[in-house]
Amino acid sequence: MVNRPFVFMYIAASLGLALLSAPVRAQSTQAPPAPAPASQVPAPAPSPAGATVIGEDYRIEIAGALWATMPSTVMYSDTETTAATTSATGVTVAGTTLVGTNIDFKQTLGLTNQRFAEGHLVARFAPRHKIHVEFIPLYFNQSALLTANLNFNGQSFLAGQTVNSSLHWSAWRAGYEYDVLKADRGYIGGIVGANDLMVNGTLDNGTKSGTAGVRIPMPGLGVIGRYYVAPRMSITGEFTGYDLPGGATSTHGHVIAIDGYATLNVVKYIGIQGGYRSFDATHVYGSPVNTGTFTIRGPYVGGAVRF
Repeated sequence: MVNRPFVFMYIAASLGLALLSAPVRAQSTQAPPAPAPASQVPAPAPSPAGATVIGEDYRIEIAGALWATMPSTVMYSDTETTAATTSATGVTVAGTTLVGTNIDFKQTLGLTNQRFAEGHLVARFAPRHKIHVEFIPLYFNQSALLTANLNFNGQSFLAGQTVNSSLHWSAWRAGYEYDVLKADRGYIGGIVGANDLMVNGTLDNGTKSGTAGVRIPMPGLGVIGRYYVAPRMSITGEFTGYDLPGGATSTHGHVIAIDGYATLNVVKYIGIQGGYRSFDATHVYGSPVNTGTFTIRGPYVGGAVRF
């Protein structure tokens, strides 16, 4: 008869030996995946010149303004020599020269401050290269009672007479600009160009009148600079000098033009401008000597459109 407790003990011992002899399998712990490297954000590309401002991306700019002139000096004289005449007896009489009075159109003839329109055009055919064209016509018309005699255009106008007078002063300016220094916020450039000065004066007392005019082209050089104090707001300054050399009695003259203004670019293609301009010009024309001295200054407001 089989002893059951002994059998159970034998089975239990056998199972224990089997379990003890079975190889222990270690659970392999898998390392957590390494975090993905942070994505590399590409550095922003450098902005091209002018990309931070509004108003410099154009090919053609047309500007107009109303200039409130405040002339401090307007002097003009004209000396004429009458033509030689021949009498009935065949004797030729030499012409006579009437030296012109250097007339102060402001103090003597009553010239007053007035407002005039002006126009400008800038054509940019490359980032640093521009062509400027400017036309500023001034036409003063006034009446005054003379307090002293004066000579003009070979005629005498006497004290006590009422004289109507006019002075037409205009200048065409054209030039080529090259921007030597250029950055996102502005530029500095040089200008080479020409100024065509035209002056025409007239005096009329009701019984006689005289008109004298000059036209003198002059070459010139200048400098221009612009800085954007804000993306839509720029400050521009320009200085240009023109000169035609000559002797004491030959045709010569010079013009100095100074212009400073601010521009507020409402949108990319439209800007509002305001500034102050000064012209100083003198000339001597031919022989007999005809002279002129003009200093005209004043503020202006206007606008510009670009394409």
